[in-house]
Amino acid sequence: IAFLPASPPPFLAPASPSHSLVAPPEFRSLPDRPARAGRLGPLQGCLPPLASSQVKRLSASRRKQHFINQAVRNSDLVPKAKGRKSLQRLENTQYLLTLMEADGGPPGLEDGDLTLPAAPGIFAEACNNATYVEVWNDFMNRSGEEQERVLRYLENEGQSKPRRRGPGRGEDRRREDPAYTPHECFQRISRRLRSVLKRSRSRIPMETLESWEERLLRFFSVSPQAVYTAMLDNSFERLLLHAVCQYMDLISASADLEGRRQMKVSNRHLDFLPPGLLLSAYLEQQ
Repeated sequence: IAFLPASPPPFLAPASPSHSLVAPPEFRSLPDRPARAGRLGPLQGCLPPLASSQVKRLSASRRKQHFINQAVRNSDLVPKAKGRKSLQRLENTQYLLTLMEADGGPPGLEDGDLTLPAAPGIFAEACNNATYVEVWNDFMNRSGEEQERVLRYLENEGQSKPRRRGPGRGEDRRREDPAYTPHECFQRISRRLRSVLKRSRSRIPMETLESWEERLLRFFSVSPQAVYTAMLDNSFERLLLHAVCQYMDLISASADLEGRRQMKVSNRHLDFLPPGLLLSAYLEQQ
């Protein structure tokens, strides 16, 4: 006969106060939520907060530029020739494009004045011409050696033709050119200055404008190759002087000198030929 001990075995004994199962404070503060099968929620307070990503803090434009720079560094956007013949064909194509751009294309207008519509260049006209496109495709389908012979032939033919030389630097043909009318002289002024002169025509001090015209006429009639300098702190007066210089086909520039604005005016031609009608008189007629 087995007798049971007076006290229960250790595995049936109640837990001592020192070994009581008590939840930590951070878990006791959590609200009671029903458990979901197959999904465990994050435990707050157990893991340190993750540092925010550097990419997320950047703007969309900067992220876009970052990926573009990365693609360029990885040479994903830079086409490269594989073999010797393909590399030679690529160089021949680039050289031919350079020759076409050098032969034609209208020169750009000064001061960014876009009053006149830009004429299409010779390359744009060639793309719109079916005959030129056929010749271009025939050239592209040839081998690198044949392209080299064609380019050498075109280059030698271009050097053998006599070139028409235009007027040299500083050569003045305004006496022979009838296009130097008051209207053409006024169109030489930049668009911004023309709009200012047209809008504020009644408020322009004609005495100041005539004074600058007289000074420039007297100076460049005696010394056409000299440089005229003037210290002008008034911005509107500098604007009038720029307009007078452009109307007279002179070059004007302003710069800081010892805390003040200095204007320098020079003549682009060997001789100085003033317009028949000055700017002040032209504005009064409009």
